[in-house]
Amino acid sequence: MNLNLIFSQVGIPSDLAQDTILLIAVLLFSFIFGMFIGRYKLVTILINIYISLALLVIVPQGYLIDYSYKILFFLISLVILTLFSKRLFDISISGAGSGFLLRVFVMSFLEVMLLISSILYLMPKKEALGYISKTSYYYLVSPNFHFFWAIAPLIFIFMIYKRLNR
Repeated sequence: MNLNLIFSQVGIPSDLAQDTILLIAVLLFSFIFGMFIGRYKLVTILINIYISLALLVIVPQGYLIDYSYKILFFLISLVILTLFSKRLFDISISGAGSGFLLRVFVMSFLEVMLLISSILYLMPKKEALGYISKTSYYYLVSPNFHFFWAIAPLIFIFMIYKRLNR
């Protein structure tokens, strides 16, 4: 089923259709990611994302020539860190009751957005625009928004723990 074709038949512009499909996919993937990973691993995976990005920055220039090698290194280091994270970190999103599932969903959404933003940031712009619209690219990869997606999970964690510890 081609959603772009359906949207174009209704009269919705192609860029808006792409943005809508991306938003629906991200929300669905965030929900599945949050439910699959659970509260015990969300913060740990966030830390692993930051560590993987830091490792990517310090790899000598000659080793990772192409963007695909950079993305592969980033994802492999993320998987390895996550597999061994039980021994490294044991941090979770605490709490129960009202708002707990919302906190898990928001945290998983912010992590998915950070992952997407980081992967698209590593890709050449022309290649990335083959997958998403220019508007989505701007909101995911422009320097200000890439910085936002990098610090938003940290701000959210700070807000959660500040509110829960009152």
